[in-house]
Amino acid sequence: MASFRRKQHRGFTLVELLVVIAIIGVLVSMLMPAVQSARESARKMQCSNNLHNLAIALHNYHDSLNFFPNGSFYNGDSICRPEGMGPPVVDNCEQWGWQVLILPYVEQQNLHTRLGVDYYKLHDVLAAANPGLPDPRELLQMKLALFQCPSDANTNGELNATRHFGGGQGTIIGGWGNFQGGVTNYVANRGTEYRDFKLAGFDTHGVFMENIAKRMQDITDGTSNTFMVGERDTPICHSGTWMGIRNPAGSGTRGFYNVLGNVHVKLNQADPPIAWNDTTVGGCYMGFSSLHPGGANFALCDGSVRFITNNIDFTPFVPSAQLHDYDDHIPKDARYASNPGQTKVYSVYSRLGRRNDGFPIGGEF
Repeated sequence: MASFRRKQHRGFTLVELLVVIAIIGVLVSMLMPAVQSARESARKMQCSNNLHNLAIALHNYHDSLNFFPNGSFYNGDSICRPEGMGPPVVDNCEQWGWQVLILPYVEQQNLHTRLGVDYYKLHDVLAAANPGLPDPRELLQMKLALFQCPSDANTNGELNATRHFGGGQGTIIGGWGNFQGGVTNYVANRGTEYRDFKLAGFDTHGVFMENIAKRMQDITDGTSNTFMVGERDTPICHSGTWMGIRNPAGSGTRGFYNVLGNVHVKLNQADPPIAWNDTTVGGCYMGFSSLHPGGANFALCDGSVRFITNNIDFTPFVPSAQLHDYDDHIPKDARYASNPGQTKVYSVYSRLGRRNDGFPIGGEF
């Protein structure tokens, strides 16, 4: 009888499989940081491109009208409620912000036209006074990718629940409750002054403020030395809303800081120790911030974009010491230069936020 050798098929043992799985796990853990870093670099670059495009749009707006748009509007002598809907009201009279004004320059002419920006104020649109737009909610909640940083973790989807428009006069008439506007992660530079313009002497020394449109020639410290637009994150500092502001007369969380930011507050100010909505020392609701590691992107007035790190020279505001009282003095006040032996009040960060302080910083940032 012929004998046959049986072929023996040997598989992997359990130990071998576990070793292979462990090796794969180690390799993945080594590769993941590199992959995440590459993704963040791509998001950061897209964010930078958004800011550059916004700067170009603002330049084009200036070329067309010979001035930059208002940061926001405040009409203290106007009637907020549409005709026949009640007595004149000033507070909580919703108004457009600069983002809406530049819509035609960012390929959103159709949205600008449908909202009737040239003919109606925001409170009119919310009160359904525009006969062509009886329900404006869908348009005012549109996701506009140009206004959103890809790195931002918006916990409320594409809407801003914290800075809602509940209590606004137009919102009340329209019956929209706590209406939430579309998110923006980009806010324009208001300067150093954190108070409302009635107390700020009608100039906050930034490039954008209420009711006062600035021109390129007003940026006397140089366009490469002055912030134009910067970032604000959603989870900590609650970003902003591109549709405008609920209370034009107020400097609180639903006032003009919906669309504007200042350098009164430290870049990426943490909460805690200072609550995001603190109005005494200054929470980050009025400042600039991002979820990029180590800093935030800013578009300068020359159209370039720079990444500003968290460790940029900054002088904190101390109410008892009034370190920011240079806002009460004219530009080029020699008392606030960085002279040897004197307290350094003008920080690099604050000088970048002021268009005309008289202390240009060159390329040192």
